[in-house]
Amino acid sequence: MPVHVDQWGWQCGFYPGLNPGQHQDGSAATFERARAAFEEAWQRLLPNILEGAFAEYRRDREFRAEIAALHARGEKLPTEFPSSMMRSICGVTFDSHRPAESYDHRRHIYAAQVKGLHW
Repeated sequence: MPVHVDQWGWQCGFYPGLNPGQHQDGSAATFERARAAFEEAWQRLLPNILEGAFAEYRRDREFRAEIAALHARGEKLPTEFPSSMMRSICGVTFDSHRPAESYDHRRHIYAAQVKGLHW
């Protein structure tokens, strides 16, 4: 970061439960100001998150931990696990469990979700 711009960035959102367009972000000159701005954004967003979204998030977190444990043990995924392969709206297929492969396509996916499109 250039020294003449804010050095602390923050992002606030929740998935599932909020659409990508509802997520908020910003920057500040100090950590304390960035933290305060994040807290304000979170307090604005929190009433919009349905209670069921927190349970879904916990289930997803446990599912991902189970998959990571399988990989760490060198085991293959059972066939009942869904594939991590996704197809972006731009037509490219990528592995959603490999962040380097998915970053370039997130903006396409989020833009489509904001427009209410499904791919």
